[in-house]
Amino acid sequence: MKFQGRSEDADSTFLAADFWKPGRKVAGKVIRLFDSENGRCSVLELVEPVVIGGGEFNQVSIGNLTGIRMALQAAGLECLRVGDLIHLECTGLKPTTKGSPRANFEIEVNRS
Repeated sequence: MKFQGRSEDADSTFLAADFWKPGRKVAGKVIRLFDSENGRCSVLELVEPVVIGGGEFNQVSIGNLTGIRMALQAAGLECLRVGDLIHLECTGLKPTTKGSPRANFEIEVNRS
């Protein structure tokens, strides 16, 4: 058996902290997981594309933001899994002592 892959084939635009503003939302299916130096990240195949920097994207990565982790924990989950259908909405920004605000989220996860 032979397997081949290219990192470019697994690349997706990252929805960094500065993307998230109150009311901004995404919905999609978790198609892949990967670890970064900041923790576990998820790649989503979106229901509707997002526009970032003038480009339209159907696949995005969401990172290990504190607000996302907190919303998952409030939903009774520790992490996302491949196959999860999610709806994620930024509900606000909370000032922190670290200089940049924390994005707060509401998350809905449908898992088979």
